[in-house]
Amino acid sequence: MEPALRDNMLPRSPYRGAKGGVDINGLCSLLEVDQTTLARTLGVSRQAVSQQLKSKQKFLRPRSPDVRKFWDELNEVVALLLALTDGSNTEEEIRLWLRSPNKALGLKRPIDLVMARDLAPLKTALMDAFTAAHGG
Repeated sequence: MEPALRDNMLPRSPYRGAKGGVDINGLCSLLEVDQTTLARTLGVSRQAVSQQLKSKQKFLRPRSPDVRKFWDELNEVVALLLALTDGSNTEEEIRLWLRSPNKALGLKRPIDLVMARDLAPLKTALMDAFTAAHGG
């Protein structure tokens, strides 16, 4: 593969399975949100969240299209974020970024946008940063 093509590819997200499922437990761990907050964000019961988190399968595809869309978009955000790092960032450093006011987001905290299910501005800001970092 040509280096120019390879340099513009996003690395594979560790939270996405080969068959398209999402590692919901992994993303929840990264976000450090409790089940009640997550249930409120998803518009589902805490019991439904608890069932997903207790699943023996690592990669899940929630039945609800709306819930599945949230996890898919969140995975895209995390993939972009990981693409902007040199690979040495710890989950704690990523959590710090998520919980800090961000200039590109009008000083909003990324975690607040995630919990409001307003991921479009977050994806746009990260894509702009990714493009700029790769000379675009």
